[in-house]
Amino acid sequence: MRLKVFRNKPFVIGKNPFEQTALYPSIDEFTQQLTGAITFPTTFQGERQRHAWERLISYIEFSDSPSAFNKAAAYAEGYAHALVDSGQINISPDRDLLIIATVDAWRCTRTYSNT
Repeated sequence: MRLKVFRNKPFVIGKNPFEQTALYPSIDEFTQQLTGAITFPTTFQGERQRHAWERLISYIEFSDSPSAFNKAAAYAEGYAHALVDSGQINISPDRDLLIIATVDAWRCTRTYSNT
């Protein structure tokens, strides 16, 4: 099997070249990646920050339209930046890229009904 990308969506080509299987992570995998992107201290303040971060991730998870998804993702990314700006967490380009890449990949896998 080979991994290919077509229209910014990954898929696997099996032994039969006409057989394609999508490689989309589950919602749980996206939420786990985002939840683990920021390490919070085990203090009262750190616990409050962790709960706020998890709540923002749940807003992304349960958004019901592309605009709601984008708004929730912007709040989460803004919260991470606010934590850095206030000195609560250290600057980490790797963490920032992980958050951005995870949200973008999640955005690509979202489907919304027309009802």
